Amino acid sequence: MLTRLHDERGQGLIELVVAMVVITVAVLALMASYDEAFVSLHKSARTTAAATLAETQLELYGALPYASIWLNTSLVTTAKASDAFYTTDEAVLTPSGTTEYTDVSCTNTLPQCMPVRASVAGSDGKNYRVETFIRNIASGSATERTVTVVVRDPNTSGTPKVYTATAAFDQG
Repeated sequence: MLTRLHDERGQGLIELVVAMVVITVAVLALMASYDEAFVSLHKSARTTAAATLAETQLELYGALPYASIWLNTSLVTTAKASDAFYTTDEAVLTPSGTTEYTDVSCTNTLPQCMPVRASVAGSDGKNYRVETFIRNIASGSATERTVTVVVRDPNTSGTPKVYTATAAFDQG
């Protein structure tokens, strides 16, 4: 009977099964973390591409003289009438007491004249929607012109905002 208690036959099989269960749990945990890492990497790449588009749009305005910062009036009117996203954001981004600035002389299709650019290629090869809002904000005797750029991902349902950037310009 004593020899039976010290018999180790079959012990290796039990250890092998326990080791396989432990390794399986560890591998599943690693696989879950890889999935989260992939989603996070994809989201950051999308945000980086959108930020680059927004900053590029703001640089177009930064290169212009103050008096030349405007949007095409007819395009703004069309966007407000036919574009639910532009109308919604316009209401949200307009602080009380400010006016939207548009100019009839901006009649061409330059990117800095267009309130909505529906399909702009990002650095990640995907297309984004770039919306621009220009506001005149009076502060004392000076007027500050604020340009807000909203970048959306039209490839995602609901076309959510991916990035928003704002720059202010003054006459001085």
